[in-house]
Amino acid sequence: MESAYSAEAAAAVDRLLPRFGVPVARRWLAGADAHVHYLEAGAGPPVVLLHAGFGGAGNWYRTLGPLSRHYRVVAPDRPGYGLSRAGAAHDPVHWLDWFLAALGVGRAILIGHVSGGALALAYARARPAAVRALVLSDLQLLPAASPAAPAEPLLAAEGSGALQDPEAWYAALTPCFDDPRLLAPEYLYYLWCLARFRPGQRQLPPGEASPGPVPLASPRQAALPTVPMLLVWGEDNPWTPVAMAQQLHRRLPQAWLRVIEHSRGMPSLEQPGEFNHAVLTFLQQRLGAS
Repeated sequence: MESAYSAEAAAAVDRLLPRFGVPVARRWLAGADAHVHYLEAGAGPPVVLLHAGFGGAGNWYRTLGPLSRHYRVVAPDRPGYGLSRAGAAHDPVHWLDWFLAALGVGRAILIGHVSGGALALAYARARPAAVRALVLSDLQLLPAASPAAPAEPLLAAEGSGALQDPEAWYAALTPCFDDPRLLAPEYLYYLWCLARFRPGQRQLPPGEASPGPVPLASPRQAALPTVPMLLVWGEDNPWTPVAMAQQLHRRLPQAWLRVIEHSRGMPSLEQPGEFNHAVLTFLQQRLGAS
């Protein structure tokens, strides 16, 4: 049944592609660390979109197109998500090293949501010379006094019984978004197919926290990257309130903070116009990109 569900998920990606609004190429990279499916569009400075712990590259269907008018935009399914497979010794930072090298990318702009943002931040700490700028959206943050050990998953694994009733499963999405009526039916179907393909994952946001959560370290602890940085936060983020984003911002005086109304922590899906405008304005003013 796995091959049938894999084919169903791949077909769901094809159904979603017209919603990107631009021609999008579907590609694969195979290596010892992973077998990675990714989407690519546009030309120019490279931008890599790193999704959260649910869904996959399709989560960026409202962002990849607008950004691709100015940049070469690449959106991978992180190993173990979407259609990608993880290697036995998978390490997120080493995987991103391999992925960027395989694409011929020297320095990249990294845009990440929740655990995708935690990965982007970890990579910028480990490889500061390889990152031109960071856009971090709705990270899961720990208070400064909390231990840095990973928290329990934010959402439990999907039970197989829940997948027998698509109407009940779709209804479970309702509290996750400020207004789920704004989401394309092709995107909801994409998440449904991934839930069938990967029954151990619950394809509802924000997903698992790996490689987060990110501790709000004190100023005497390891320094955060000094690359140009934009923090984007949904005003009604239920897992990390805006007040914690403001604490992070105070530790990063060179960073910008943009709080987006009517968003429960997924502004790129819920308020894409504001999210994309914030990202493009930041990149234009901080990097001089067109």
